[in-house]
Amino acid sequence: FGLPHFDKVLHFGYFFGGGGLLGAFLFYDRGFSPQRMFWVGIAVLAVVGVIDEYHQSFYRFRSGNDPFDWLADVIGGSVGLLTFLRWENWRTKSQP
Repeated sequence: FGLPHFDKVLHFGYFFGGGGLLGAFLFYDRGFSPQRMFWVGIAVLAVVGVIDEYHQSFYRFRSGNDPFDWLADVIGGSVGLLTFLRWENWRTKSQP
């Protein structure tokens, strides 16, 4: 798009979606408590972000090992996990 630092928005969005889906998996399928789900989710997403940055360093025209891309990954994943928790809290309170 030619906007400065737009790649950070893309990293945030990608990991936001991944965080929400990972949160649902850990909460529903694995039965984690909300606190455990959040911290395990953050750890998993942070490691995936590091691996993604390392992987990008092998490709031309990609900026790998960028700590700000990784930070956007972690923040996006955190917001995705928290959004899932808020949605789950709303869903369970609105049921009769």
